[in-house]
Amino acid sequence: MQEFSRSDILNQPPDRPDSSNRYLFYLHGLIVEVAGIRPKSEEHGYYEYEGILDALASKGFVVISEVRGKDTHVQSYARRIGEQVKSLMDNGVPADNIIIVGASKGGAIAAYVSSFLQEENISYFILAGLFEKYLEDENLKLYGKVLSIHDREDKLKITPQEYFQRSKGLGHFKEVVLDIKKGHGIIYQPYQEWLDPFMQWLDEN
Repeated sequence: MQEFSRSDILNQPPDRPDSSNRYLFYLHGLIVEVAGIRPKSEEHGYYEYEGILDALASKGFVVISEVRGKDTHVQSYARRIGEQVKSLMDNGVPADNIIIVGASKGGAIAAYVSSFLQEENISYFILAGLFEKYLEDENLKLYGKVLSIHDREDKLKITPQEYFQRSKGLGHFKEVVLDIKKGHGIIYQPYQEWLDPFMQWLDEN
């Protein structure tokens, strides 16, 4: 990993962003809301939230992330992130330099950010988060460039293709199904198995 400074990890967008930087919002999974910054699952082990932020920052992004409060409402929080994204763009950051990464519940939030903003040049990486249950909302449609990754052994119902089929505003989109036998645990650590295809996808798009 290349060197990075912890100053590249923020809990909200800067007031005066450098428009040449790439800004990455990281939206964590539900367990961090429930059990704190380094929670432990009996099935998957520790959720290495700070390790994930470090890994993303080491790729050259300015990472924006915060620990959400317990029982955060998905759509309300998505609107909050959408406003933060708009503030970056209003301050000169091109949409091509903005990436939203969401894991599990954070992925559902990212999907709503996409739906609310309807911005074709923002990139969204949704890690084990395009859940079938949210398709009950007929207004939830994806826009922009979208990558979905999940593990084949995930016990939750994840249906990226159904999202893709209903979303006419999509640009480049791709689904990757991993066979690393981590199930939903792929969101718990910065595994190279999802980091590498994510970075490759960004380079290609």
